[in-house]
Amino acid sequence: MSHSMKTIIKAIMVSGLAILVILAFPFGRFIFEMAYFEHRMEKQMNAGQEYMDSLTEKDIQVWIQRTQKYLKEDPTTNESEWNDEPVPPELEQLKIVNINVLSNEVDYVWLGGMDHTILYVQRMTNGSFQLTAEYNNYSNRVIWTGMPDAKGSQASIIR
Repeated sequence: MSHSMKTIIKAIMVSGLAILVILAFPFGRFIFEMAYFEHRMEKQMNAGQEYMDSLTEKDIQVWIQRTQKYLKEDPTTNESEWNDEPVPPELEQLKIVNINVLSNEVDYVWLGGMDHTILYVQRMTNGSFQLTAEYNNYSNRVIWTGMPDAKGSQASIIR
């Protein structure tokens, strides 16, 4: 093989390698960012689930009072739309990222969008409240139902 042929082969190999690196870098970065995004989503979901599973009777009364305040301040009448409220610092510490106020419900959101981790606090027509934990799109449970400030009656945490 002649010297010029070797030079051409080396040039082709170097060019091919350069093209491969140019194409591989964005693809690798995309894979890394997707993995990081999934990791952050999972951390948010776990934070919400752990918190909702640890609620005490006293905590639930605080959530009901907070919800009553939001419903009183923002008497939304349209169920199909929601009002995003700013997240106060004490809820940011719990890693809540959004608050949606509807006419008889306030949703405290850890993760929204493709998957959901939300505490729904709903005021029922008889004045009682129901707290529902939605861990993801496939798993939720009612964690409390009862009247506000009910002491030992039917209102208790459902485990």
